[in-house]
Amino acid sequence: MFTDPSEAPNGILNTRRFGPAPQNPDPEEEIEVYTDGSCHGNGAADAKCGSGIWYGQDDDRNTSTKVGPPLPLTNNTGELIAVLESIQQNKSAKRLKIASDSQYTIEALTKHSQTWLSKGLIGVKNPEIVSAILGEILATSTEVRLRKVKGHSGDTGNDGADMLANAGANKTVPDKIDLTMSGVIRAMGAKTNSLTQAQAYRLMMRHKAVGERTRTTRMMTRTRAAIEASTGVDLPPETVWKSLRIRKKGTISQKFSVFAWKSLHEGHKIGVFWKHFKPERLICQPCNAPIEDLNHILTECRTSGQETIWKLAQRAWGATGLPWPEISLERILGVGNIVVKNDQGKVLEGRTRLLRIIVSESAYLAWLDRCEWRIGREQNPLRLHTKKEITAQWKSIIGRRFRIDWALTNKAAFGKRALRHAEVKRTWKGLTMANNDKMLRDDIFAEGVLVGNGGRACQRRPPGRNR
Repeated sequence: MFTDPSEAPNGILNTRRFGPAPQNPDPEEEIEVYTDGSCHGNGAADAKCGSGIWYGQDDDRNTSTKVGPPLPLTNNTGELIAVLESIQQNKSAKRLKIASDSQYTIEALTKHSQTWLSKGLIGVKNPEIVSAILGEILATSTEVRLRKVKGHSGDTGNDGADMLANAGANKTVPDKIDLTMSGVIRAMGAKTNSLTQAQAYRLMMRHKAVGERTRTTRMMTRTRAAIEASTGVDLPPETVWKSLRIRKKGTISQKFSVFAWKSLHEGHKIGVFWKHFKPERLICQPCNAPIEDLNHILTECRTSGQETIWKLAQRAWGATGLPWPEISLERILGVGNIVVKNDQGKVLEGRTRLLRIIVSESAYLAWLDRCEWRIGREQNPLRLHTKKEITAQWKSIIGRRFRIDWALTNKAAFGKRALRHAEVKRTWKGLTMANNDKMLRDDIFAEGVLVGNGGRACQRRPPGRNR
């Protein structure tokens, strides 16, 4: 399935596809290399990534490679590139032994390779590099073996490869990397009986050229700039999109993720969407705003109750003793990448998690209240949400997230995915009663929210999709 028609009739391993076999291989030659990858600023758009191949002390074949865009600038990328180039450099060898300290790389090429090939490498990280390596292995007559070595353990070869990888990362100009065999593997397609419907759809979309949307690019650029201003790190768009899909630790709800995903695409039917066929909906009449865009709804509008919501959020955050960040649309959409640090620059995991919960839930509540007033209350100026209503809604939502957090600590129900008690305590520290970690403070919340050991919230999985 999805096999390139021009390739299919000739078979998987035809000479035209892979080229002639290496000339005059040495039947006795066995080569051992050590490979390693390095990345400074792992995952950031301005990260420095490199790979190293070590043959021996002062060996002329020792290689340092700088990896540049469009490849992902991560440590795993550097590890894979090192293996790829070591195979490309030794096509005439009888046997090639590759020693790597990367468990990911070794398992990718041994344990998972057959399954990934059957699925057309759909859903695989670094698919172009992995497929290029697999293509080189299929094409070469060299016997390739991999072995695991412990990193930073005093192993001469591993330390040498590590130094070469760092040297490659610090080069000024990226090196050219041959990924031509990636196209060969992609042309092989996938086994139909190995695919789910969702995977088949993703393969179909991979073969369909989709251009960038101007509105999406514009909003993504603004969001990345806001994240960089807050964290000092320029993240690539892929990292921002990924942050909306992460469900680990139950920080960002699925409902907010869908809302933020659509917002990054500027896909909500608000503001300029109505300009040409319902111009009266272009503006926000209660606020006399010329355009009712998302920034107005979440940070300026009277109908969404955002002013009351953010005051409540700021008051709750004040219990942590940390400064409240300036709220903007871009920071809201990039909240999955915002981190909280102490004076020494150390990331505070609990505080970061709490900030993401408060900001995401507060923003989504403002959006819901605006939609309810527009649709459910028929834009009646006399039926705006009262401060009392908004306060009750916000406290209920945060209280519910608090209860869900404690529910997710149930190892009997969630196993390895369960949250650690210490992590939940760090998240809500300062907002709970001094003598009871499972009750929110009365001075922040009108009513204490108790989570008992025998309550249903601790014993059962939270209902609905947003868990």
